[in-house]
Amino acid sequence: MEEGTKPPQRRGLLLPVANPESVGPLIAIAFAAKAAGDPDPLILAMSRREERAGKSAQTPPATPALNAAIEFARALGEKIETRAIWSDDPAHDLTAAAIDAGRAWTLLGFHRGGFGGTMGGVVHDVFAAAREFSVGVFIHGTDQPIERVSVALDGRDGRAALDLAVRIARNKRCKLRALLVSYRPSQPEDDLLEMLRDARAAMGKLFHSDVLTERSLRQLFKQTPGRLLIIGRKLAEELKMPFDEVPGGDRCVIVVQGPAEEG
Repeated sequence: MEEGTKPPQRRGLLLPVANPESVGPLIAIAFAAKAAGDPDPLILAMSRREERAGKSAQTPPATPALNAAIEFARALGEKIETRAIWSDDPAHDLTAAAIDAGRAWTLLGFHRGGFGGTMGGVVHDVFAAAREFSVGVFIHGTDQPIERVSVALDGRDGRAALDLAVRIARNKRCKLRALLVSYRPSQPEDDLLEMLRDARAAMGKLFHSDVLTERSLRQLFKQTPGRLLIIGRKLAEELKMPFDEVPGGDRCVIVVQGPAEEG
């Protein structure tokens, strides 16, 4: 790319699917997060050759998870793109697919088998490899109606988390509560304040913001009511969020990592 040339704008979402049980919540959030002008969500199925028809097979199969995604989208009357590939290195291949497709977001469902554990295996490797796009991982998922979106804002990951939260809240026409998490609560970072102003302009009366009064998991859950919580990866790890334990009720949690800083 020539000096001074801006990188192409990424749009839309890529959804690698491996676990049929996680497809419903994942697809529902993808449709809710689709912004105006975005292409249809791209559903990616990956199969290891040794697990499917031997090394001589040329065409990757439609996996159970991919079929589940097609059926779920059809039931909702929504459109998706689909792609099936062979993969011996899932994290590398789905990262390459996201870059090749020009997608701004990759959303992964919760995993308890197949290519990796909930926040281990392929998920950890995708977080490490993704630099050009944002990543969101479902720790707990639900396809139940969302009446409120809560988001914790903290640094680079917070900017990505707020982008996803605003997309969903605008499409769902529901309330959005942004919780500012700062090491200096009395003097929040300028970029976080600018993010809050932009979100307020986009959401109007449906937007509310507050400051986390205590940097703890207990206080975070207390100040983020509603079915959906979106939180940055670093903050979730710092607060020791229990990734394998539902935080109560029918809550959905998405852990987000933003793209690498330019420069």
